[in-house]
This record gives sequence, structure tokens and C-alpha cells, in this order.
Amino acid sequence: MNHLTQTQRLLSGTGLAVAWLAVWGLGHLAEFTAHASVWYPPSALTFAALLVIGFRSVPYLFVANFIATLWSVWIYDISASGPEIVAGGIANAIAHIGCYGIGAALLQRIADRQKHSLPRIVIAFLGIATGASMAATITVISSLVIFGLLEARAVAETWLAFWIGDFVALVVLGPLCGALLLKLERSPVFWIEPLDVVRQDSLTGAFGLKLLITAVVGTAAMVATASIGTVESAFLIFFLLIPQMWLTHSESPLGTAVSLAAISFLIILWLGVLDLAEFVFIYQFAIAIVATTAYFGIAIPLLASDNEQLRERLMFDRLTGATSRDLLYFQAGQELARARRGATSCLAVVDLDRFKDINDRHGHTRGDRSLVELATIMRRETRSTDVVARYGGDEFVIVFPDTTVDDARERLEALLDEVRSSTAVPGVHLTASVGLTESVPEDDFASWFERADAALLLAKRRGRDRVEVNAVG
Repeated sequence: MNHLTQTQRLLSGTGLAVAWLAVWGLGHLAEFTAHASVWYPPSALTFAALLVIGFRSVPYLFVANFIATLWSVWIYDISASGPEIVAGGIANAIAHIGCYGIGAALLQRIADRQKHSLPRIVIAFLGIATGASMAATITVISSLVIFGLLEARAVAETWLAFWIGDFVALVVLGPLCGALLLKLERSPVFWIEPLDVVRQDSLTGAFGLKLLITAVVGTAAMVATASIGTVESAFLIFFLLIPQMWLTHSESPLGTAVSLAAISFLIILWLGVLDLAEFVFIYQFAIAIVATTAYFGIAIPLLASDNEQLRERLMFDRLTGATSRDLLYFQAGQELARARRGATSCLAVVDLDRFKDINDRHGHTRGDRSLVELATIMRRETRSTDVVARYGGDEFVIVFPDTTVDDARERLEALLDEVRSSTAVPGVHLTASVGLTESVPEDDFASWFERADAALLLAKRRGRDRVEVNAVG
């Protein structure tokens, strides 16, 4: 079994190396000057492999990089000695794998700290892609110059196109390569939390139509540029943002990744067919901007959704759905401010009777269900303007705005009747005790709560299952 596993890993690693060389050839087809391509797909596959497969991918990536160096020497007919070629190939592989390996490790670390949240991973990825591609550009070009595989005077003409080519491929193809490897790799070292939007990773029936419309817009823009022939006309390609953002906001993240790869390939194809090489930098930056905008289009709504969920967790008790203590303080403070202007409000402290006995005799699950039932009854028996909050443990607080103590007591007595008659928790007879008090202009929350809590203690001493009032004055 172990031998079979080793064989499978060797075959998958060999497949990775072959795939890397294949996409290297694809990048070479889009080359517009020596060592500079419109995009450089190997950067995406290297980053994705290091991110998903981890250190096990390094030997295969190293071999592929080294072979690509030999291939480049043959393509460009570089005059260099054997030792220089070997040393340059090794240095090139180390620089390329090292820079993207550091980037992948950083993204893994960020993902771990951010609980593998998709929107935060997307935003971190875009920043890391910028830095990793720049680092790879500097180190790889330096190694090529040092070992005589690139003339020093060519650096000024090469570095920007080299960097943007790496960056474009990384942001356009990196997520797609990562998604493919996550499906193929049995034990990935990286994962993304299974949000609903990630689970819906199939392409919808309308995806093809949206992709076709996006392709038509891109093709029309580039045909117009070929006809007009001005630099200004090349910027028509940025109209791609409109259908691409429509697709991004109506399809899954997988749909966005597929569309970006397809549209980028289409742009590169038309660059050659329509002989638009003089505008290559505009199209490089267009691909980069469309891709980054699309991924921000994924991240920002999801991040806003995450923030909304966080806000709800901070505002409401997770178990019972009652208002949180923090929100209680805020809303009670508003009522006390109104009390200082002459309004009258009441505060009740509600405690589930013998809660410890319920947990001990029936278990914590029924104890939790008892708390949920009490909170449900309180919300049902109060007005929408009243505040029902969980203060802690089995203790709740109700704030009754614009309510006299007599009216509040009458409503609380009705509430206790509902609690007594509840059969929601099997085998548990629920009762609750309540302490009630009115607000006065001099109150802060502590003094207001203290009076109600004192009344609650009195209700407990007098036999529980009752309302006691701590009158003011």
C-alpha cells in the first residue's frame, strides 16, 4: 500500500512537472520580447502547487524550471558555457520557487489566522501576488544576468513587462489552478472555509451566455482598436469591466476564475491575430485591472456579509437570540437619557428558577432548551419596542420604555403564567422569578439594575415564581 502511494505521488509529481512545462510553452507563445510575455502561466501553477500540495511539489517544480532554462537557452540561442547554463538554471529555479514559496507560505499563515475565510484570503492573495511577482522578477532577472543568460542592458526593457506578465498570470490563473489542485490533491495543505458561495462551485446554465457576451465586448473593443489604430482606442478594452463584473456578481467564484482565464486567453489571441503588439502594455494592464477588480468584486460583498454576521453575534446572544449585554447597555442608556427629560421606563431582571437543578437532573441540553424557551416567551409577551436581553447565565433583563411600574408588573405576571404553562422542555416544569423597578432621573444603569436585582432576590426568598417590585422613593 505504501509502495502504491509512493508510485501515485511520483506520477502526480511528474504530471505536475509536465503541466508546468506545458503552461511555460503557452506563456512563450504570448511573448513579445525576450524573457517577457503578456502573461507567464508558470507563476500561477508554481504558486498554486506550493499552496495546495506544499513542499512535496518542490522537486518537480525544480526539475521543470531547470528544463525551461535549457529550453530558453536553445530558443534564444544564448552563448554561454555549460557550467554557466547549469548554474543559471539552478539559480533561476531557486529564485522562482523561493519567491512564490514564501508568498504561498504567507497566504497559508494568513488563512490560518483568518479562519480560512474566503474574502480575507482573496484580499490577502492580491497583495501577496503583487509582492511575490515583483520579488520573482528581481531575483530571476538578477540570476539570468549574473550567469550570462541575459544581457545587463536588456534589464531596463525587460523588468516591467516581466513583472506584469508574472502578476497577470498569477491573479488570472492562480485561483483556477488552485481550485483544480484542491480537487485533485487527496491531502491538500490548504483549504477554504465551505461558505455557501463556495459550495455552489458548478457553473450555471446562464454562465455560457454571460461569458459569450463578455467575449463579444472584448473582441469588439480589440477589432475597433485594429481599425482605428490609435493609443486612445486601445483603452476601449476596459469596457470589459462591465460584463465581467456582472458575471462576477451573478456567478460563483469558480465562474469568475474560469471567465478571467478565458477572456485573458482571448485577449492574448487577438493581440497576435490583429497585430496589436504596439499596445501590449495597455492590454497587460487591462487584464490585471479586470482580474483584480473581479476578485475584489467577490471579496467585498462576502466581507460585508462576514461583518454583518459578526455584528449580529455581538448584538445578539447566540443561544437564545436575546439582545446581548453590550447592546442592552446602549439601549438602556437611551432610556435613562429620556428619563432625565421626564419619561418613565421600567427595568425587570428575570431569573429562571432552579436552573442548576435542571442541568444536574436533566442535563445541559435541556438546560439550554429551558433558557431558549424562556427567551422565546419573553419576546412573544413583550412589545417590539421593549428590550429583551440575556445578562448572563440564566439571568435576563427586560427594559420597558414609556411604561409605569403597574403596567409592567401586569405584563410580567402574564409572562410568568406563560412560563408556568410551557411544555416545550420534556420533563421540566419551568418557573421564573422577577425583580422590577422604575427609572428615576438620577439613575445610571448600575443603580437601575441594582434596584431590580434586589427585588429579584426578594422574589427568590419569598418562594420564587413571582414578581417583586423595588419601589422608588
